[in-house]
Amino acid sequence: MLESLGLNREEQALYEELVSRPPVRATELAGSSALAKLVDLDLVTLINTDPPRYVVLPPDTALDVLARRRERELADARRKMVELTVRFHGSTARREPADLVEVLHGDQEIAQTMSRLLLGARNEVCGWDAPPYRDDPNQVNQLEIDQLKRGVSFRVIYDRRGSVDRPGRLAALIQGIADGEQARVGDVPMKLIVTDAPMAFVPFDVHATRHETALLIHDPVMVEGLAALFELYWRKAVPLATYDPQPPATDRPTAAERELLALLMSGFTDNEMAVHLGWSERTVRKHIDGMRHRLNADTRFEAGYQAVLRGWLGHRG
Repeated sequence: MLESLGLNREEQALYEELVSRPPVRATELAGSSALAKLVDLDLVTLINTDPPRYVVLPPDTALDVLARRRERELADARRKMVELTVRFHGSTARREPADLVEVLHGDQEIAQTMSRLLLGARNEVCGWDAPPYRDDPNQVNQLEIDQLKRGVSFRVIYDRRGSVDRPGRLAALIQGIADGEQARVGDVPMKLIVTDAPMAFVPFDVHATRHETALLIHDPVMVEGLAALFELYWRKAVPLATYDPQPPATDRPTAAERELLALLMSGFTDNEMAVHLGWSERTVRKHIDGMRHRLNADTRFEAGYQAVLRGWLGHRG
């Protein structure tokens, strides 16, 4: 629940643990990267007692300050978008259209350009994944895997109604996360790829079932604007929860329970989970209630949190 404030699952788990404990000896937390993040965000501080101890600052004050900081960052991003829009309209008046945007036609040209775009990324590729699809979206993207191995970061937001709910899609996304991709689920308006080349790729939905025309955007100002827009959607998107294929031998969840938890932690509604799993909503609720009982959790969020602590789920991105 605190991802929007900049905490990942490990950091949130440590923070919630420290909130319920008296000051902790510094030696108990030595080398913790999660602790370093909490200190950096002014949620935890070191007091010079004998021995030195870490103490949690009052959450009502510390988290409120952090939330206000995030609000200012979002406001700054929106102002930046306005500034970039003004700069964009000013620059396009002085430049040839061919210098700004390249129009691509046909499957072969689009496929070759996408490969060149991904290979040209130096540090990061960001994207929105939404239908329609030119190829089977569940097939392995070997080019992405090769780039991940070279240290290029991939951050992708998958459209939760048009992408994630496709048959077999969740298993493919889980494999992608295992390969190193950072995946989130949200509502995205179109397909988009932005790289640090800097270039951006936007397909056109000419026909209902496929893209036959696309734009390759070279202009740095336009690419920067699309990158800022991606970041806004990234902040709103929910990290995709994935299950550990080999959880601890004790208290092992069933495969169906792991997939249900993955959907639940990714923000799916009861109806959406029922459609994806081929169950009724009543069956979905029955399974969730059963897992809450096994995990001794009063709420769905607490059930997800306990599942993470027990190793039922792994979270990335």
